[in-house]
Amino acid sequence: MSDVALRVGQSLLRITGALAAVFGLLLAAILVFTTMPGSSHRGALPAASASQQALAQQLRQHVQAIAAQEHNVHHPAALEAVANYLESELESYGYQVLRQEFLASGVKVRNLEVTVPSQSAPGQRAIVVGAHYDSAHETPGANDNATGTAAVLALAQSLKNLGATAQSDVMLVLYTNEEPPYFKTPLMGSHVHAQALKSKGVPVTAMLSLETMGYFSDVAGSQKYPWPLNQFYPTQGDFIAFVATPGDLGLVRKVVRSFRSNAAFPSEGIAAPRFIPGVDYSDHAAYLDAGYPALMVTDTAPYRYPHYHTRQDTPDKVDFDRLARVVQGLEGVVRDLAR
Repeated sequence: MSDVALRVGQSLLRITGALAAVFGLLLAAILVFTTMPGSSHRGALPAASASQQALAQQLRQHVQAIAAQEHNVHHPAALEAVANYLESELESYGYQVLRQEFLASGVKVRNLEVTVPSQSAPGQRAIVVGAHYDSAHETPGANDNATGTAAVLALAQSLKNLGATAQSDVMLVLYTNEEPPYFKTPLMGSHVHAQALKSKGVPVTAMLSLETMGYFSDVAGSQKYPWPLNQFYPTQGDFIAFVATPGDLGLVRKVVRSFRSNAAFPSEGIAAPRFIPGVDYSDHAAYLDAGYPALMVTDTAPYRYPHYHTRQDTPDKVDFDRLARVVQGLEGVVRDLAR
């Protein structure tokens, strides 16, 4: 072998070794950010308990009321009707509802907030659980996002007496203006809320955005992902996902561990960069921008749901039995975080 050939061969070996090292590091990084503690439930779900059946019916009633028609700034009367419904429900649970009002396109809109204060450490820490109640253009928004909104209502009811044992205040917030054209603008309801908390110096330790949570499928191939995530997650859309950014890996791992200990339901978690489409497609983006730890709880929306942002996003598409199981698991998560 000539010296030239030998040098070429050595160069190729070095390049191959470098590429292998880079690939190995990339694989290791992906595993770090996709591997969650505990075990996701596999196999058939247990029979629904009486409490889960009752919760499923309650969630159905909320979604049907919220998603009766398109409701957003372009349909202000319908948006107001939904806001009134939500406020009335929260008041019926015994809460004093804080209205956070602002103008959008000349229309007065509002976020709605209730708080379960810690009796032992009020004001020391805060956990925010929120969902947007407006619907996208030309859709009634049953899954996106009456499901998340209904879940916040259910949690507000079940967590009403949490303050006696909690070390954190728990804020339950319903936002307007998450959908275009306000998404990621100063008029996005969660942006208004997050910036107000930041200006007051409220010590938020975790924010959970409940987003499009009620569509599930046991069919192989029903779950889609951007590459390379399709190499690491199930191909059937039967799970609930917890989505954070790399800076909040600790939070998403804590939340997934808690969910898996509180619910016999398939679950997956990830901490991925915001440049991957979908990672920050919800209200948690506003809290990330404000410097708060935050994640999204979702059925993965456009990566699974065939009726995303269409007129067919109606209550009959929602699996209320599975949604109820997710909400009960999230109740356990919030209790754990608050302790």
